Amino acid sequence: MDSIKALEKIGLREVSRKTYIELSYLKLMADRDFAKLHRIKTLGFVKIIKREYGIDMSDWVAEFETYLQENEKKTKEKRENSALDTEKWYKKLNLYGNGQKKLYIIIGILFLIIITAVFYALLKTRVTYVQDSAYPNIAVTSSLISNVTEDTADNASADNQTTDVNLTMQNPEVNQTDLNQSAVLAALPFVPTTPKRTTKAAASISPNIEIWVGVIDLTTFSRSTYLQGWDIKLDTNKEQIVVTGHGDFRLKTEGEPIRYFDPKNMIYLHIKDGIITQIDEAEFMRLNRGRNW
Repeated sequence: MDSIKALEKIGLREVSRKTYIELSYLKLMADRDFAKLHRIKTLGFVKIIKREYGIDMSDWVAEFETYLQENEKKTKEKRENSALDTEKWYKKLNLYGNGQKKLYIIIGILFLIIITAVFYALLKTRVTYVQDSAYPNIAVTSSLISNVTEDTADNASADNQTTDVNLTMQNPEVNQTDLNQSAVLAALPFVPTTPKRTTKAAASISPNIEIWVGVIDLTTFSRSTYLQGWDIKLDTNKEQIVVTGHGDFRLKTEGEPIRYFDPKNMIYLHIKDGIITQIDEAEFMRLNRGRNW
């Protein structure tokens, strides 16, 4: 029996309910609308269907791969034709030879202008920051200085008076104003600085090829999905479980060595207390209340 017919016999809605694969995506697979399907995500769903229902979809996958190969050839031909058209356009505008040199000069000037503007903006921001952040924990008003000066004068002990006299005798350059200012600063209350809130080490999945990633928050059981070929950041401040369509990626965690996995298999991860641990499918389903996704 054709694998798609087998799925339709079960019912696409029932398959979607059990596997959590979007019903609209299953319909695209059933209609063989290959142009709207993503390769990595689709092959991952095929594995889930085979695991849940034992349906061999190798015949459908073969059709899908054939379409992708043919489409890749067409895309390559379009790119080559586009490159030829661009070259002809450049020739018409006489951008080769002297014209091309002029273009490079213009681009270089624009690049220098942009770099100068960015540098100036960063320098201005830095100067403003230094001015605003100088002595952030000392804020003395005139009334506070006046009150502290009066209290200091009223409550000064004989020992302090003797010390002031001795300091004045030893260093004639020290005047009464300097001594009063020192007394004010010494009488100011100590205000401890509040330490900044620390966060756990940052982590990310860095794929070598396009990858599908599903993330489940174990507090709210909300789901997030990604399908991309660049880094996917993981929030290590939450307890979460992660599943990937394949293992051809690097797991980067700040302060730890890069971790590698089997490129052919789906990878399951558990994030708890800032630590990322690889788990198996059974543990993933247990943490996800018996669901595979």
